Amino acid sequence: MGGIVAWQAVLFVYALFTMPVFVVLGLVAQVTGSRLARRWMEIVLLSGLAAFAVALGSVADDGLQRTMAVMLAVMFVGGLVMHVRSYTRSS
Repeated sequence: MGGIVAWQAVLFVYALFTMPVFVVLGLVAQVTGSRLARRWMEIVLLSGLAAFAVALGSVADDGLQRTMAVMLAVMFVGGLVMHVRSYTRSS
């Protein structure tokens, strides 16, 4: 049980860490117009959402929390698919 709590803490801290990184990358993308910064911003956001979903899902005791965790995981997968598809579109 101690190992599960440690992983939950690590994932939660990672999810918190992605928030300021996302903001900084967003500012860099806005100021410079860099596509690479925008892509990294999206990846950081999606990975933070996924980490938060896993951290919440592992401690979820009731149905509402599990539903929220599943919705966040679906958002992550959908965002990842859209992100990969954006590379195949001509721009």
